[in-house]
Amino acid sequence: MKKFTKTMLGLLSAVVLVSFSASVNAQDKKEDRAKALEPFPQAEVGMVRHVIELKKKSDESLYKVEIIPGKVMSVDCNHHTLMGKLEEKDLQGWGYTYYEFKSNGQTRSTMMACNKPNENRFVSGQTQIVRYNSKLPIVVYAPQGYEVKYRIWKAEKEKSSEQK
Repeated sequence: MKKFTKTMLGLLSAVVLVSFSASVNAQDKKEDRAKALEPFPQAEVGMVRHVIELKKKSDESLYKVEIIPGKVMSVDCNHHTLMGKLEEKDLQGWGYTYYEFKSNGQTRSTMMACNKPNENRFVSGQTQIVRYNSKLPIVVYAPQGYEVKYRIWKAEKEKSSEQK
């Protein structure tokens, strides 16, 4: 019985130590993220700062990130695109890039006849493909009420062309 109690106390101590270590690591990561965002300006009135943090990859040159700004809107069965502009901006003095999406909420769409009621769907605006870099966050400013989604693209192995 004593052996069992000692084993259980040892396991309990290990669990407490691991959870304490995990919470310290989480706090360190939170501080690192906040530090990485310090050079970037705060969002202007009416805008929201969206941050994309990427996981480290062994060969990041094989990956790209597609930034997809948009908004959930009530639309019909046509294909809709949010009008607006995604602009790349330089963070003066740092050499970093951030992005700003501006839109007045208007959309353009195909003009098919629809016999279904409107439904809420994510309508995307202009997208942009950027390089994958896990060392820096991708910062995008968009109007309040808008979302910023992203997609990771991975290159396949090189292929050779045929000579004809």
